[in-house]
Amino acid sequence: MTGLFDILGTEAKKTPEPKRANPLLSEAPRPVAYPTASFAARPAKFTTGAPKLPLADPFLAYHRSTLDRAGDAMLTFDEATWDHDDRSAVGVDVESFENFFLVCFKRFSDGKRLAFEHSDRSALPTDLVRAILDENLTVSFNGIAYDLPMIFLALGGASTAELKAATGRIINENWRPWESAGKLGVRVPPTLNHIDLLEPNPSVRQSLKMLHGRLHGRFIVDLPFGVDAWLSTGEMNVATLYCHNDLDATEGLWNALREPMELRVALSREYHMDLRSKSDAQIGEAIVRKMVGTATRRAPGPGKFGYKVPDFLEFAAERLRDLARDLGSAEFSVDAAGKIVAPTFLANLMIAIGKMEYSFGIGGLHSAETHRAVVSDDEHVLIDVDVSSQYPNIIAKLGMYPPALGPKFLPVYRRIIDDRLNAKAMLASTTGDERERWKARSDGGKIVANGIFGKLGSTYSMLYAPHLLIGTTLTGQLSLLMLIERAEAAGIPVVSGNTDSVVFHCPRMKENNKLDPIVADWEERTGFRVERTRYRGLYSSSVNTYVAVGEDGKVKRKGPPADPWTDADLRGQMSKNPQMTVLSEAVVRHLLDGTPIEATIRDCADPRMFVTLIRVANGGIWRGMKLGRAVRFYWSLDGDPIMYADSSRKVAKTDNAKPLMEMLDRLPDDLDRARYVAEAYRLARDLAVLPAESGL
Repeated sequence: MTGLFDILGTEAKKTPEPKRANPLLSEAPRPVAYPTASFAARPAKFTTGAPKLPLADPFLAYHRSTLDRAGDAMLTFDEATWDHDDRSAVGVDVESFENFFLVCFKRFSDGKRLAFEHSDRSALPTDLVRAILDENLTVSFNGIAYDLPMIFLALGGASTAELKAATGRIINENWRPWESAGKLGVRVPPTLNHIDLLEPNPSVRQSLKMLHGRLHGRFIVDLPFGVDAWLSTGEMNVATLYCHNDLDATEGLWNALREPMELRVALSREYHMDLRSKSDAQIGEAIVRKMVGTATRRAPGPGKFGYKVPDFLEFAAERLRDLARDLGSAEFSVDAAGKIVAPTFLANLMIAIGKMEYSFGIGGLHSAETHRAVVSDDEHVLIDVDVSSQYPNIIAKLGMYPPALGPKFLPVYRRIIDDRLNAKAMLASTTGDERERWKARSDGGKIVANGIFGKLGSTYSMLYAPHLLIGTTLTGQLSLLMLIERAEAAGIPVVSGNTDSVVFHCPRMKENNKLDPIVADWEERTGFRVERTRYRGLYSSSVNTYVAVGEDGKVKRKGPPADPWTDADLRGQMSKNPQMTVLSEAVVRHLLDGTPIEATIRDCADPRMFVTLIRVANGGIWRGMKLGRAVRFYWSLDGDPIMYADSSRKVAKTDNAKPLMEMLDRLPDDLDRARYVAEAYRLARDLAVLPAESGL
């Protein structure tokens, strides 16, 4: 059998790099039995007064001829031309109903597809299914918890009714992913070369359909019948096509995760364990567990603990000294569920320094600015001072450790940080393959160091350490307050502060002789290091919603204005729902070169920039048609609200909406551009790019 990592290495060389600009449409289906790769006919051009028509299912419309040709017979795909000597990545997905069980495969390198069913009209070819699993790198979404245990249950001879019952148990009994196989009484061979994309993607437990929508996949559709349905032969074929659409979504996610996956392969080789199906935090936990060697694996129960203020923290103002003293004598507790309970004086605590106020609690520090524009000019310059690796450095400095690991944790964690800093330094002096190796070690070290912090609050983790979590966040906030206090005392105002960064509106005459020495002394006292960015302007509606324009013309956006699709930021795309990004683009272009907001909206021809993706709890309904939980829509001249399927409530901001469950290759004819223009003006006013009284 091919080695654990050899296949992924082969696949990485064989498959072209994905286009970072994110192509307009995911690739059209290519199997033999699929229709020609083209769009279905479009409705006639919209005209005012046209009758309001129900929404047709675009996916079924696209495949109608295929379904009609098949009739009651099984759909056929590439069974006759599948190259079993090709060892590239193969997506796998299953569907389970009372009288129908389906296993589908799609090879990402050539688009070849297979579909094997267990039903009254077909027996599952167990030897062939097992061979494909044994001989290929298989890729799934939630396959460890669901698809693989279900497949091996089917390979063991389970009936469709037994498989459906197993599906219900996995979904309803809240098993942990690695428990499913054992609780179902099956054994998934540990030698399988399998990657589950559920954890490696940066979203927080989002569904595959939501991720497909975030990556602007073509079809976002749910099955048109319930999960408890008894399927007719025609419905079995529909379920097969929907399963393959999920494999298209899996392929899109696989391509988006190429760089993170290559890094996981490098870490797996370095630490001699399979880390490919783990999240960043899980990678950190696994590596620390191996390096420490032993762990009690017991999370501490309910109890109380305190916080020791580090000696390097010093304040001039009495109110800040009082805050540090109060924190040093405060009592924190952990309830029966493992949740941290803070002392009451931290509830809604605000700290005033200069003209700014900062919220202070058990999380990060946040300034309280609203609807404000600050720009660099002849007398002042905006400087963003960002603390490098703040939380990992604090963890290393505090001398505390997770109870399940003991003191052995400390030298292991310091080694991780030192190795990462050494690798980062080596990047500047190496080239070619040698540089790529150091980059992998640097990026991997960052994942491990930051991932450990992400597990400090998880009662399921051996890294669970509420006292260390609180010590880290409080120390980070107090450290920033110390820097802010010293700068404000020197006449250098702060205009924004957020977790690990501070933006100064520094008088130019004080940058070299005041700000630089203050920051250098702060770095010396704390042991932290900072990176600086100079801005032309900072336009914000709040500390977490802003547009910042760098001196080099680069734009940084956070919150609703963020646009990782235009910025070709794949990690950002997987972490955020698209929200009519043409609005943010119109505001940014107005900032950069004065382009009228109306002009950007009028000239944009990319349908991706006009859509919004939302998750609708329990599904949505539009004009009587069920839409599922993942809904993509645009504002239409012929629209209606999207409603919650389980109530008469309207989904927010969906007045005059029209679902776009198939991404088009051009703009819809009934796009309501005027509403987009009005909303872009509202965003510009909210960010203080335009005065409150301006625009529409």
